[in-house]
This record gives sequence, structure tokens and C-alpha cells, in this order.
Amino acid sequence: MTDRSADVTTDIEVLHARFRWMAITGVAAIMLVALLWLALPVYRPYTGGLLIGQLGGAYVVYSMFRQGHLRDGMQGTALFASGMFGLFTRLIVLAVVIVAAEKLPHLNVYAALVGYVLGFVWIIAGLYGLAKRRGTALGEER
Repeated sequence: MTDRSADVTTDIEVLHARFRWMAITGVAAIMLVALLWLALPVYRPYTGGLLIGQLGGAYVVYSMFRQGHLRDGMQGTALFASGMFGLFTRLIVLAVVIVAAEKLPHLNVYAALVGYVLGFVWIIAGLYGLAKRRGTALGEER
């Protein structure tokens, strides 16, 4: 085993550990909003919308983790098709979240949209933290 392959394995392990951290903190954020929904009935339209949006955002995080092709060697047309499938499923989930927030009584649509976008924010913040920990900034080579 060469030194470079050991670096790749270590990088993949660090990436998976970061994914676990993002998943745990994401679930904690969903639980916090659920507790706020229970504790603050006056704000239930907003916390309910945020909660349904966060559940949709959780799918965003899951689909991006699940569809990452770290070791399968996928490339070319197959990789492009997989990426397009993921994009369309995330758009469908966005439509479901917005329609559900609109149709269900006492849910704020804008809060649902914010909750959905939090999934993307979670991914960007988590990967930025990973890059910062490694000592690289965006656009820099290691």
C-alpha cells in the first residue's frame, strides 16, 4: 500500500465521520424544532412549517450522502445520470414540502421553505468545517 492510498483512505474516513456529525446535529435540530412546536403553541404555524421543511431537507442531506460515489468508480454518463436523478428527486421533495405546507392547515409556507433550505446549509457548513479543519480554503489545492 502506498502512502497516497493511505491518505485517500484516511480522507474518506474523515469524510464519513463528518457525515455522521452532520447527521447527528441535523437530527438534533429537528428534535429541537419539534420541542419548540410542543412548547410554544402560539408559534405552531412557523415551527410546524419549519419542521416539515426540515424533514424535506433531511432527504436532501440523505440523498447527497447516499449518492456520493466515493469507491464505486462511477464516471461519465452513469455519474451524470445519477446526479440528474438526485436533482430531480430533490426538486420533487421540495414540491411535496411546499404543497403540503400550503394544503395542511396552520403551517407557514415560508417557514417550510426555510426549513428545506436548511438541509443545503447543513451540508455547506459541514463541508466547509471539514475543509477548514484540513487547512484548505475553497479553490485551494492541498
